[in-house]
Amino acid sequence: MRGRLRLGLSGVVLAAAVVVSLAACGGGSDDGGTAGTEQPAVEATASSESPASQDPETSPEADGIPDETVPEEELTPAEGEFSEEQREYLADRVPRGVDPAAILEVGDEACYRIGYLERHDRAGALRALRDGEIPNAEAAVEHLCPEYAELLAEATD
Repeated sequence: MRGRLRLGLSGVVLAAAVVVSLAACGGGSDDGGTAGTEQPAVEATASSESPASQDPETSPEADGIPDETVPEEELTPAEGEFSEEQREYLADRVPRGVDPAAILEVGDEACYRIGYLERHDRAGALRALRDGEIPNAEAAVEHLCPEYAELLAEATD
């Protein structure tokens, strides 16, 4: 029963992260460079931690269920292989029972949003990075899109 609960909680957390990430993206529309700047309410709910893991009383660990992630050596995609950069990004991020490709998609989405904003509104990109409006931006830049490292550094200075 605990295994099912853990899988269910992991699935809910992942689904929420994907929905928030996609909603924050603005659906990919070209709105003249204001993407990501008009959605503070949506972005405020995006966090690398689930609400359950922020409250020790309601966390899965409080019920005796350890918060387990898949070890890096066990990460396997449905087809092909992960690159070393992808594998490093996924390390310690994939809960047991969750498709690693879904977690990778969140990182890819962060890279896409950073690139889009940089091309269309550099100042907006800097604000979004500085204000934490792009979930997992730091990890995504570190492992998946290092070409934005200078932009991220500028935003955090």
